This record gives sequence, C-alpha cells and structure tokens, in this order.
Amino acid sequence: MQYKCIRCGRILEKSLGTNEIECECGSRVFLKERPNVEKEVNSR
Repeated sequence: MQYKCIRCGRILEKSLGTNEIECECGSRVFLKERPNVEKEVNSR
C-alpha cells in the first residue's frame, strides 16, 4: 500500500506486517493513496 506524508508530500510504501510507519521528516500522519476510479452504486 502507498501512503503520502501530509507534511512533506513524500510517497511511502507499507507492507502488511508493519504496524507503524514514520516519514524521514518525522511525521506520522499520512493520506492513503487511492486510484482515481469512478464507482457505481446501485440502490435496492
């Protein structure tokens, strides 16, 4: 999974076995990078 640091904008990778990640700038707050895909939702 890829995450983007809020402070410096650096893209970081996180493997499934890792609980915590920290950017080189010291930040621990990240945005999860998601693909720009349009989803269709159907009502029941």
